[in-house]
Amino acid sequence: MNKITLISPYFGKQFPSTFPALLDSMKHNPKVTFIIPTNIETDSIESSENIVFVKTDLCSLNENIDSILGYHAAIQSAYKLVDFKPMYGELFSHYIKDSTWWGYFDSDIIFGDISHFLTDNFLENYDRIYTHGHLTLFRNNTCMNTLWNRNFNLPEVPSFKEVATNKAVFAFDEWGWGKNKGRGLSYALKHENNIRQYDDNKWFADLVKDEFAFTTTSGRVIDYFTYNKGKLVGFCTDNTNSSYLYVHFQKRTIINENCSFDKPVYITPNLLSNKKGSNNDELKRWKADQKARKIKQIKSNLNFSYLKRRLRFIGTER
Repeated sequence: MNKITLISPYFGKQFPSTFPALLDSMKHNPKVTFIIPTNIETDSIESSENIVFVKTDLCSLNENIDSILGYHAAIQSAYKLVDFKPMYGELFSHYIKDSTWWGYFDSDIIFGDISHFLTDNFLENYDRIYTHGHLTLFRNNTCMNTLWNRNFNLPEVPSFKEVATNKAVFAFDEWGWGKNKGRGLSYALKHENNIRQYDDNKWFADLVKDEFAFTTTSGRVIDYFTYNKGKLVGFCTDNTNSSYLYVHFQKRTIINENCSFDKPVYITPNLLSNKKGSNNDELKRWKADQKARKIKQIKSNLNFSYLKRRLRFIGTER
């Protein structure tokens, strides 16, 4: 039987509003171990045996990364950690030593029944599952755990030292930012084509960030989701429904109406509730949030590190 350990560091003042639902979904996947390194106080959180909170901070994690790299990594914010996700197999080796698979996941998701999708028979056929960063799994062996440090000899793919020592975020854990903005590990592995990867997006619901409605990157339009004791179901506008491995709420500030997880939870755009229905004020709030996020992104890109990254990749792809 395959043993899976999934890792998701989180640093900040408090966990996101959807975290109670994520926590409950982790509890209802008892065959999977979840590691949450964090600076947030967790003593009051009712957890379970398969969830391990690791008390640490960003500075300590940076020091541990430096000790593996042999040089200093420029990690000035928690967001920069996305570039270091592929090295979690080495960084958190103590926690995955008895696992056949390890992986990383984002904090803005809710899991369904993981074991229903990632069966032993399915896992035997692959070495890497998913390429987009919100959930990615690696077979636990030396080859897969050191992919992050491989020299791919592609001008559009930076070396890991270049990624680690630049303050800008490269999205190295997945595909990178795109044509002439730098590419990441998923792009390099597809180009090299010697790793058995699975990347069909039909099992997960990755929600398009620039649309209020629940439109997935696979093209499905979902009216609402229900989450109930480890089961996640999406109900589509065409009157069909499907079970999902997880839903990813990319760049959404979702209100949690103090849901009880002893009852079904209804997930509509920007709302978690035990009542089925939507809040008419949510579209207005979503538009305001989107505007604020775009302004923040523009401001964050006005720096030398971002400019240096953009200049580095000019003309690397045709």
